[in-house]
Amino acid sequence: MTGIPPPVPSTAGHASQALVRGHLAGAAASAAFALAWLGLSWWHPALTYHFGPPLAAAAWPVLLRARLRHPARRGHALVAVGGGFLIAMAALGIAVAAGWLRGPTLIGAGSVPVEEVALAVVAAAWGWRVAERRRRAWFLPAEPSRPDGLPASPAEPASGEWPPAPPEEPSP
Repeated sequence: MTGIPPPVPSTAGHASQALVRGHLAGAAASAAFALAWLGLSWWHPALTYHFGPPLAAAAWPVLLRARLRHPARRGHALVAVGGGFLIAMAALGIAVAAGWLRGPTLIGAGSVPVEEVALAVVAAAWGWRVAERRRRAWFLPAEPSRPDGLPASPAEPASGEWPPAPPEEPSP
């Protein structure tokens, strides 16, 4: 045996992989929502599907937070929000240029593109809040247990097994 200690696994590589995968998953989801919305808008141009740009704008930051399993840093959250919003606006621009937004607005007056931009801005702001959120939300995966052995949440049993074993009854 040599005097060289074995290499210690680095968590930095794992963290950067999770970050890249989170951004790729978010970008793919935003693009998928935008493309689905474009397909529906092309198929039924007289019917307005209001969910497309907001979903495309919010998908990237929400999936980034979900994949990281911890709050995203401000810069990464901003990249996710900006990327999702740009994808949503690109899809909206394509639909406007093609004349596929001839349906009604939610409030009955005004312009469908303006309404879609407003909804996407609200969704992007909500996505930023989710990406940087310190508390867990109901739609995100569970946090891993803490290193000291205590449960990460009250719902997780201290023993680490799920479901918890029933208490033993005393023998007579």
